Amino acid sequence: MSLHGMMTNGPPADEQPDEAPALSGLAVTALTPDGETAVTAAMLIVLLAADGENVAAMVPVETGIDDPCEAGSHGSLIRWAAGHLDDPRQVTPFALESHRSAMHAADASGTLLHGAAFDRARESLSDGRTTLIVLDAIGPLDPITPSLTMLDLLARWALPAIVVEPLSRAAVGHVRLVALAMLSRDVHVAGVVLTPSATPDEDGDGAAEAIRETLAAMLGCPVVIRPPVILTHDRTVLLEAARQCGLHRLVSRRTA
Repeated sequence: MSLHGMMTNGPPADEQPDEAPALSGLAVTALTPDGETAVTAAMLIVLLAADGENVAAMVPVETGIDDPCEAGSHGSLIRWAAGHLDDPRQVTPFALESHRSAMHAADASGTLLHGAAFDRARESLSDGRTTLIVLDAIGPLDPITPSLTMLDLLARWALPAIVVEPLSRAAVGHVRLVALAMLSRDVHVAGVVLTPSATPDEDGDGAAEAIRETLAAMLGCPVVIRPPVILTHDRTVLLEAARQCGLHRLVSRRTA
């Protein structure tokens, strides 16, 4: 039995959004986002652009940086993948220097975070675009305010999510935890991307394929195993890796 339909809780009382046209798109998230999460989002952006899409790329909030253009940041990578078309302050509307949870980092810098500010940034960035990719750099359950998480933003923007997870024996449990949280907020799980394991032994003896098959059966969605990507700022490399692992199967499940 899949996880779909197991949890049907209504939206929380937190900051209900105004009705607004939703731009087609996907979110890319992980239990604990890292560089591999950002690389996966960049692959997705390059793949969509190769198909003729005009992609808006956004990291709503990123901690541990004091400049949205900072080299090595999630925002700088996806802005590059999208063609450097946008003001980095729109790609990453909230860059917080303290390397803490978003809420505590905002408190440390005296920054006010609230749902309407994220909505305005998304609307401004999305104007004239055909699709939106939102990269979660803090984690779906990390608090942004006492009553707002990244998961709440995905729900209010009606974005299906791709869950990124390192290939390991813990992968099934971690992805299941994230999927259950998403289903509780009516966020559709578009698919799972398993990234290269830090311990190569995890990939041996058919373990990787067993994990992939288990997740696919449990969630009822595509699950792909992503190859390693060394040259993260080479569009040809990113596009080839995206096509090699079948990332297009997840793209087709974005919002219409």
